[in-house]
Formats: sequence, C-alpha cells, structure tokens
Amino acid sequence: MHNVGGTRKSGMSCAECRRSKLKCDRVFPCQSCIRRGCANICPEGTLSATKGNKVLMVHAQRLSDQVKTMTGRIKELEEALHESQKSNRAGSGPHPLLQTPSQSHEHPAELPEVRTIYDDEVHNVSESIGSLSIDTDGRTKYRGESVGSEVRQPILVPGSHTPQQSVDPKYLGLPFEIIDLCNAYPFGLRDSQYTKFLFLPFLPSYERALHLMELYYRNVAWMFDPIVRDDFMTNILSPLYGHTGSPNVDNIHSHRLSVFFIVLASGSLYEQSSSSKVLAEQYHALSRAALSLDPIYQDATCATVQALFMTFGHIYQSDRANNECRWLLLGVVARVAQLIGLQRDNAGWDLGQEEIQRRRILFWEIYSVDAWTSIINGRPPALSINHTDCWFPEDLDPMIKPSGAIEMGWHAWKFRYSASCLGISVHHVFNTRVPSYSALLELDRKIRKFDLPSHLQSPMEASEVGRAWSPEAPKAMQQYAALCHKEANLMYIHRSWFVQAFREAPANPLQHKYAPSVLAVYRSACRLISSLNGLYRVHSQPTDQTWFFWSAIFSACIVLGAIVVDSPQCTLASNALQELDRGMVLYEEGSSPCRPPATIPVLHRLRERAFISLQAAQTDCQSQSHRSSINPGNPDVLGPQKSGITCTSFSSSASNASPSSSDRPLSELSDADASIVQYYAALSNPNLVLPATREFELPSAQTFEPHYAANSQEDINAPSPFFDPALRAAIMEPRRHPNESNAGSSSRTSAPQPVLLSFQQVYNPDHT
Repeated sequence: MHNVGGTRKSGMSCAECRRSKLKCDRVFPCQSCIRRGCANICPEGTLSATKGNKVLMVHAQRLSDQVKTMTGRIKELEEALHESQKSNRAGSGPHPLLQTPSQSHEHPAELPEVRTIYDDEVHNVSESIGSLSIDTDGRTKYRGESVGSEVRQPILVPGSHTPQQSVDPKYLGLPFEIIDLCNAYPFGLRDSQYTKFLFLPFLPSYERALHLMELYYRNVAWMFDPIVRDDFMTNILSPLYGHTGSPNVDNIHSHRLSVFFIVLASGSLYEQSSSSKVLAEQYHALSRAALSLDPIYQDATCATVQALFMTFGHIYQSDRANNECRWLLLGVVARVAQLIGLQRDNAGWDLGQEEIQRRRILFWEIYSVDAWTSIINGRPPALSINHTDCWFPEDLDPMIKPSGAIEMGWHAWKFRYSASCLGISVHHVFNTRVPSYSALLELDRKIRKFDLPSHLQSPMEASEVGRAWSPEAPKAMQQYAALCHKEANLMYIHRSWFVQAFREAPANPLQHKYAPSVLAVYRSACRLISSLNGLYRVHSQPTDQTWFFWSAIFSACIVLGAIVVDSPQCTLASNALQELDRGMVLYEEGSSPCRPPATIPVLHRLRERAFISLQAAQTDCQSQSHRSSINPGNPDVLGPQKSGITCTSFSSSASNASPSSSDRPLSELSDADASIVQYYAALSNPNLVLPATREFELPSAQTFEPHYAANSQEDINAPSPFFDPALRAAIMEPRRHPNESNAGSSSRTSAPQPVLLSFQQVYNPDHT
C-alpha cells in the first residue's frame, strides 16, 4: 500500500474508490472501503493494483491468523486470572472479566435474550450452508448438503473419463464457418453473415435420419421427452425432407434445425460402431452452430428451449466430467423458458391445442430435471413451483389394464411426483433455516404414500408375486426410474440426519433420536441395489449405458460402507457389509460402459475399511486406529458435514453442531407422527431388515381423496389454482375442516374427473 500526498478537495471520493471506479459515499472511512477490508487506508490511501482478489485473500489470511492467535492468548489470560482468583479467596464472586454476558451488569437486561435469538438464527443458517472451496486464484465452488457422492468426490475431473470426453469442434473436420458459429453458442451471433445452407451437406439421407431418430426415442426419450415423436415428425422431419425425401432447409427455422441435429447426436451414441462417438460429436457441434445462426434473445421459441434442453441431455449422456457446463446450461434453459412464458399456463391465449400441449410438456420436463439436478449438485434450482400455474399435459401413454381400468403413464406420473414431492424436497433441502425433524418425517411420509401405478412398480426379487420386469427395455427402465425417483429422494433428504446420528451415537445409532433417518437411508440403499440387480439381469444392454442409475448405486454403496466403518457394533453393520459386497459386484460388472474407472478404487478402499472395522468389532479387539468417525477428514464417506471453507491459502475447521435443539426425540413426537414411529419401529426389527427388499406400508394407511377447493373461502387470496384434467386420485392428504366428515375413498374410473387444487394446499411444504 502507499499513500497519496497532497491536499484533498472537499466532497471528493476517496482515493481507492477513484482508483477502483467505485461509488463512494464520501463519509470516511467509506462503506466501499469497509466492505473490501481496507478501511484503514481511506480516504487518502490506495491498494496496489493486482490481479483478482489476491490482496484481499492475503489480508483475510492475516486476519484469520491474528484471530486464532488472539483467541489462544485470551484463553491463556482467562486461565491465569482464574488461578489468581482461586488463590485470593477474599473476593465474593468471580472476577468481572470472567463473567458471562448474562452475568455482566454492563449489558441491558434484554440483551441476553436478543443475543440468544440471534445465535439460534445463525446456527440454523450455518447448518444448511454446505461447503465452499476457493483456490489461490479465487476460483470458487459451492456445494450444498444434499450434494451427490460422485459430485463431491474429486473423481469426475477432466481427463478421468477420456473415452466420453467431448471433442473440440476444430478437430471434427468441420468447416471454419461451422466452428465460428459453435464458438458463439449458446447466445448466437448478433449479425450473422451465415445462412442455413451451410448445413445442407451435413444432412443425412431420410432413411438414415429415421434410423437415428428411432435410436433416440428408444434409448433416450423414455426418461425425458421434451419433443414427442409426432411433434418431431410433423414439424421438423417432414419440412426438412418433404415428400421427395431430399433435404431442404428453406422451410425450417434454424433452431428447429438445431433440434434435428441434437436428436441425431443423441441417437448416434447408441449405435454399435467404433465411429459413433465421433459422429455424435459432429452432430452435436452442428446443433450448436445451427442454434447460433439466430440469437436466442431475439428468436426464442419452444424449439429454442427444446434444442438447449436436449443439448443438456446429450452432455449428460456423453460427457460425465463436464458437470459445471451442464449446470450452467440448464440455467440458460430455465431463463429462456421463462422468457417465452412456459411457467404460465397458456390455455387462454388461443395458441391452439398442439402448441398448448407442447409448452406444457416442455415446462414440466425442464422443471423435473432442474429440481433433480439442484439436489444432486447441492445448489438451489432455477425454477420454483410457487411461480407457475402451468397445467400438466395430457397423458400420451396411459396404461390400460385388462380390466379396462386406466393408469397414468410414466411421464404423467413423473410430472406429478416432481410437482408434489420433489418440489417440497427442494424447498426442504435448500431452506436457509433448517426445518424441524418432524417436518422431515412428514415429507418422508408424503413421498412413501405417493401413489405409483402398478405397471411402474418394479420387483425387488425375481420371485416376487404380482410384479415383473417388462419385456420391453424402455418400459422396464421406467419401472426402475420410478423406484429410483422415490428411494434416491429419500436417501438424499435423510442423509445429513443419518450422519448426525452416527456422529453422536456411533456405538448404536438405532438408539439415537434420528434413528428413522438411519433406517431410511439403509433401506433406500438396499432397495436401489436389489432392484437394479434385477433389471440388469433382464435388460443389461440399455441399463449399463444409463449412468444416473449407477450414480445412485455409487451413493448407496457409500452410505452402506459408512454404516460399517463408523458403527461396526450396530445391528445393521453385518447386513450392510453384505449389501455393500452385492452392490460392488453389480457396480463393477455393469457400470464400466458409462462410469469412470476411478470410482471403483474408491469403493474398494471403503470396503476394505468396512471389513477391518467389522472384523475388529466381532473379535472384540477393536481399537481407535481400526475405525474412523465421520468427519471432514474422510473424503470418501458421505457428503459435507458442516458449513466450511476449503482454500489452499487459508482454512477453517467446522464445528460439530447438531441440528436444531428444538427437535424432539422419536419417543416425544406428536400424535400426527405416530404412524411414522410405528413404521420405523417395525422396520428396525432384524427379521424385517435382513432381506432389505420387502415393501413395507405405513400402519393405518388412509386413501387420500380429491380435494375440491374452487369455492373454498380460505383460497380467495391464494395463488392461481392448479387444474389437472388427468388426475384421477388425489395424491396429497387434504386439509379438512374440523367438522368435516371423512368421505369414502374415491375410485379411479375410466372417465377422468377434473380436480382443482390450490397451490398453497398442494405445494406448500408447511401444509399439514
């Protein structure tokens, strides 16, 4: 630092604000300098010009070291003063400097209460912060407490999964003009001199396009389908090839051309050819280039959102190391969707039934993926259920049973689950004030009681009566995806409480007040492994290429290993090790086509630690060196434990603060939680836990009924109502008036009845 000499003129900004071109309030030291940590040089001094925030980081490190030194010195002085006070017993009380704030007369009487409230607020906020990492250049990454195991691990780094790394467009044999357009992705060129005819030489024959389209709809669209087959054929393929089968780009917008190429790119990934990966990347680059012909902020349409969203999906499949690119791209998708108003229902805009259906499908696909991606990355989503009144689209693939009864199809069920359960889970996970434990158990109950059509129910064992894997691979994949939606959701929302139980009661976490979370995580991990093992035996080829199935198995193995490592005396430990072995065999056998090899050694190390811990406990020769508790020093067990900053130049250790002290023990839960208590009490029975595959139901389960709130007085000031023309049975427990009698359960009929639901009643996380 250096001082600027000379006499300052009255009313001028301080020297540092002038140097940094910041607004100065001219009250010295000014607020800008105070915020930047350089108040001591204001108003005449300036900071040396340096790159980035290195000066501030060095300053922060110096202050951190100074605080640590002063804290240690204060403790030493307090101990010395205390010893001196004991030797001099003439005093009638502790020395004033040793008094707590509540004992001191220097503070007003109301100060301790205010401080306690403030401390509780800070505690609640800090518990849900997660982790922050900063390198020496100031590059920062944030991860919340729900972050997935593989995202948190330093596994998916560049170069760790070379076979599926995306290829730079300049190495794909594409012309300079295409590369120039690719470099403008996703916003596009403002004044582009290029035309759609650039892409004419790269259009395949009609038969080839049909083949790649079929691969896409068979292997990709079963999970997320932002553009249905009929829409693609009518509005993209037919205008491109016409009646003659010869490609022509005159009749198609550049953004629809982008959708066409990304469909071909995703379909190419599933061709059994040595050149399929390169071909897929060529089509991927062409899709990016076509979108950049017209800027997305000027020419945004549903096709724009489809192209961006499907590119996100393609990267999901082809480039597992590019997590941050996917995260940012999904944010662009959400913003463009809001730009064209997908979050608002459009039935009153006279857009035509085809466009209405297209917009509804597209919004709910984006919302579902955005919510899941946010939980996996531990970051808040871009879309909120409270900001939409978009209706569910028509169910295009309902299941008609032999009896004539109609069940909703996979996509219809997925949208409803995302809105009713996943949306509440997102609110629960990212709430800055940690919800109570009873609120978590209520969320658990809603997820478990959410109705799942019989054709989407997956068998836990091959011999299970009444359930079987569909002979059609896409349908079977949807069966497992439905189970994965619920079980992985439960595992993620319970995991932080699961960790807390092991931290506070490692000898027997099942006796801890958070024992339901221990059992929930264990049960979900076992069910994920058991069910995927059955699916893999029936449909190995598509299963081994669906990477997010194996991500859930990886997380399941991590939590099973943590049970054994951190509580080998627990009654679940032996069974958890068996399930871990089972999961590892399945993971090694089936995940290699779509998972990085670096994940397998992580599981092997964890399994070795688990075996040593359990063996030591069984031989009654366990020592502290044979096991390690769950803490930030064990990077391959679970997720972030507490808010903290990891930095190469400075660091701070996190305390082991427990969740809110207002949480009640399991035995003290209210009557509303009684069924949950009974459920987990039954689940803790060793005879029930050992198989880890049975379907348990909550005692005294109720059949929930439709709730008509159109004329309800309490909903006059509620947000716009949510109308679902396809919902045949309500999936959320209705709020009843105390004098209202319980009506009989509604039955599902072939003629769908409209159900009008208020947002506050359906989606409010605090709704009981």
